[in-house]
Amino acid sequence: MPDSRQEEEFLLIKKKSRLRQEIEELLQKRGLVWEERVAVINLESRECHYFPDYPEAMRFLRGKNGRWYIATPGLRRLEGGGLERDDMHH
Repeated sequence: MPDSRQEEEFLLIKKKSRLRQEIEELLQKRGLVWEERVAVINLESRECHYFPDYPEAMRFLRGKNGRWYIATPGLRRLEGGGLERDDMHH
């Protein structure tokens, strides 16, 4: 017989998963996606590399010259995706 705590935990995870999916679909309709990787961008050449975590990005930067920007995970606009002016208020 399943433990009631395990069952509650399963339902909570399922609910969070469904909610997360709804949010991601809404963001995608607006031309945005959740970027889970750390991006490292050279500000002069626009060269861009992606890493699963911050320490790996820092190892990559060791010994590099130039101006580099580290973008932590967050929202990213899809190419070609944009918000219409009126959509920004809905």
